[in-house]
Amino acid sequence: MDRDNYVINCKTFEKLIHDFLADRLDNDTEEAFIAHLEGCENCREELSIQYLVYAGLPKLETGETFNLNNELISKIESERNHVIRRKKLTNLAYSMEMITICAVIASFVLLAIFA
Repeated sequence: MDRDNYVINCKTFEKLIHDFLADRLDNDTEEAFIAHLEGCENCREELSIQYLVYAGLPKLETGETFNLNNELISKIESERNHVIRRKKLTNLAYSMEMITICAVIASFVLLAIFA
């Protein structure tokens, strides 16, 4: 899979909703899920309906007050921020690996020159 071009369709989106709500999507899938969500009104509606069942019913049973629309917006924003942070950490880890490799190569070159 080409990570930069991972795109999901509506059918895949619907299959991933429960995993999204349960925080079980990997970073690439979650990024594609959110990108699709932002561009598809039908899937936003489906996510809202499923979120009502996923989060709303347990709150109704306990008598807890809630605003599901605001909670869902908050969850989406939170997950969007997690995707961004994980991408930054992945890029940092990759950069550190490259720096380490360059340092090892430079050490071998210096050893070869001065040995």
